[in-house]
Amino acid sequence: MRQASYWEQATTPQAAPESLPTSVDVLVVGAGFMGSWLAYFLHRRNPALRVLVLERDGIGYGASSRNAGFLTTGQITEMLEDSRECGFDTVVSVLARRRAGLALVRKEFPGLPVHTCGSTDFDPITDEKRAFAARVNATLGETTFVERQVNLGGTMRPGFCQAADAGVHPLRLLELIRASAGDGFAFAVNVDRIGAGTAHCTTGTVHSQIRYRRAFVCTNGFAAALEPASPVQPGRGQVIVTSRVSTPTDNTLGYLNAGYDYFRFVDGRLLLGGGRNRFRAEEATQEIATTANLLAHLRQTATTILGHERFTVDYHWAGIMGFVGGKHLGGSPRRRMDGTTEAVAGFGGMGVALAPVLALEIAQEF
Repeated sequence: MRQASYWEQATTPQAAPESLPTSVDVLVVGAGFMGSWLAYFLHRRNPALRVLVLERDGIGYGASSRNAGFLTTGQITEMLEDSRECGFDTVVSVLARRRAGLALVRKEFPGLPVHTCGSTDFDPITDEKRAFAARVNATLGETTFVERQVNLGGTMRPGFCQAADAGVHPLRLLELIRASAGDGFAFAVNVDRIGAGTAHCTTGTVHSQIRYRRAFVCTNGFAAALEPASPVQPGRGQVIVTSRVSTPTDNTLGYLNAGYDYFRFVDGRLLLGGGRNRFRAEEATQEIATTANLLAHLRQTATTILGHERFTVDYHWAGIMGFVGGKHLGGSPRRRMDGTTEAVAGFGGMGVALAPVLALEIAQEF
């Protein structure tokens, strides 16, 4: 059963279109952040270009409408763990692209409501982390990550802070992008197969074909359905939102357990996601239902964050991320499927920041 995210509460799903065009210049499969940003930049560069975005859901089925709403470049413990697997240079390169992506979001939509709360790494600080943070700051040429005293559940501790990060309503951002990307969006349309310039689609019980000059499969954790050889592996992210609470904890984007647990405050409530690393096998799935054992972990973590148990879990849901090779920084999301068709999937939970950068790069090829 689909569990609506906190962001979807007042949103009405889009109805299926009465008809679809038989041919387009650019076909995009998936109306999440990657597909929507791509349509946006293509439309901005050439409004005459016939761009059609197909989305199988009425809102968005993947992580884009079901995430925690972080406009973030990440934090120190998370990046240190990534560097052990991928190297320092790769981590800093991804950090730079995420910074560029967040700048694009703010530049393109200066009126977007955001919570400019910064972010905090609440994990214990070690000398290794201090040296890593100093190296990152030196490479960036500015003091991005600062160590200061922070409050978690009434306990003061040293933490790394980053002032530029912010919180956002992800579905509102998606709606803004789509509203400025032309009228070429069709919801409740399933693409059964695609390739060699033709997409085979189903709308309700009606089957149709759409010819295209270029196509981009932007379905992230669901990429394997249309790209059987896809290296993208799904990863479920589960999220809870509590009742309205009071707490001494700093009102920030918070990171715990090397970023596997993450939280922020929305409308006076605690929004908390994570725990995927504790149940790796069962979270490598496309099933968006939440699970009792992970929800128990999130509830216990919420007690630590808030410093008390005086709350209820009012909302819970899951979203599906995509990881190239199953790794956080697994490689490029772009892969050629054939001469006219390309997959753009596998953002490792960083799609909010990375999608606009990659979409602009692709649009500049037209």
